[in-house]
Amino acid sequence: MKTKSQAIVIKITLVSSMGLYGLSLTQQAYCITGSCGNHWMGISIVALGAIGGIMSLAGLTWYANPLIWAAWSQINKKPKQAMIFSLIATLLSASFLLAATISDVQPNVTSYITGYRIGYWLWLGSMVTTLVGSAIVYLLSRDNLSIINGRIVLKVDFNNRCATGVKLFTGDDNVLRADNKKIKLYDGLQAILWDYDYHDKKTDNLAVIAVINYSFDENCWVAGFNFDDLKHESERVHGLLEN
Repeated sequence: MKTKSQAIVIKITLVSSMGLYGLSLTQQAYCITGSCGNHWMGISIVALGAIGGIMSLAGLTWYANPLIWAAWSQINKKPKQAMIFSLIATLLSASFLLAATISDVQPNVTSYITGYRIGYWLWLGSMVTTLVGSAIVYLLSRDNLSIINGRIVLKVDFNNRCATGVKLFTGDDNVLRADNKKIKLYDGLQAILWDYDYHDKKTDNLAVIAVINYSFDENCWVAGFNFDDLKHESERVHGLLEN
C-alpha cells in the first residue's frame, strides 16, 4: 500500500509526465537541412519512428517511447522497475543529441540534424520527470514503514491462510522482510493486512485488522483476524488503508 506522500508523488509524476509527452506530440521535434516542417511533428515521429529505429542509429531513440509507457504502468506497484525503465528511456532520448544524421522513412535518404525544437525538449522532459518521480517513490517505499492509527500496514498473501489468520514467514531472527522493509515481529503487534484485488473491473484492495503472535501449532508467526472482517475497501464507510 502506498502512503499519502507516495500517492501524491505518483499522481504529480504521471500528470506532469503524460502532459509533457502529450504536448510534445503536437510540436516540431527537430530540424534537418533546409526543413523544420510539420512532417517532423512529434505524433508523426511516434507513428513512423519504429521504422526509423531500424534504419538509423538516431532513430533508435524512438524505443524510449515503449520504455516510458512501461514506466508509467509500473510506478504505482513497482517503482523500482519504473525507475529502471525511465532511466533507460531518458538515456535513449538524450542520446539523440549526439546524433549528427538521421535516416528518412524513404530508402537511402539521410539528412543532417541541424537543430532541436520544443517538441523534443518536452519529450525529453517527460522522460526526466518520470525518472525523478519514480526514484522518489522508490526511496519513500524503502525508507518509510506505513503506520495507520498505530498499526503497521503490511502487504500479505491471503492465500497463505491457516485456521486463525495468515502465516508470516521469517528467519531465525524473527524479522519479516516485506515491501523492501525489515519488520521485527513480537507478540501482540497490531497490523492492518492488505493485498491487491480487483472488483467490478477496478482496483479494490482487500484489508483487515489483525494481531500478530507466534503460533506453536503452525510453527511460525501468524497474523490473526476474524475472517468475516476481511473485506474490500469499497465495502467500508471508511477504508482501513485511508490515512
